[in-house]
Amino acid sequence: MILTPHLLIGAAIGAKTHNLGLIVILALLSHVILDRIPHWDYPTSGIKYFRQTKNFKTLFIDFLKIAIDALCGILIVIFLAQKTNQLNNWMFILLGIFFAVLPDIFLFASRILCSEKTADKYTNFHHKFFHGPKTEKEGKITFLGLTTEILMIILTILVFFS
Repeated sequence: MILTPHLLIGAAIGAKTHNLGLIVILALLSHVILDRIPHWDYPTSGIKYFRQTKNFKTLFIDFLKIAIDALCGILIVIFLAQKTNQLNNWMFILLGIFFAVLPDIFLFASRILCSEKTADKYTNFHHKFFHGPKTEKEGKITFLGLTTEILMIILTILVFFS
């Protein structure tokens, strides 16, 4: 799943839950649940194969996709927090966001910082544990995959306003 739904759900968990332990558990669990449902992922082969290709252009393009995705999510969170008077809960919101995207942060960091063997082990773990069996190719947009992304964003906005 792209980052925006993860960010939004983590923010909603933080905004509605003011217990650090519960935020950690619920945010991490939300990541697993979201990645288990059919969804769309944009391709990040520039990061995945950077060690072999040393192609800085594709690496930069992948960084740019991730940055735009994350920025969209953060801007939506800021807008929702302002509209729902949640600005006084920023610490909880940020913790919810952090723990909701933590598995993807580890995935990214392992690809960039760890040996290829370690990165492959974590990538395989991540895709088997979080994603489960994958039936769609990365980057392929399907109606169901895109619909679940949009539906998660809408549901999260509704949670903010509840």
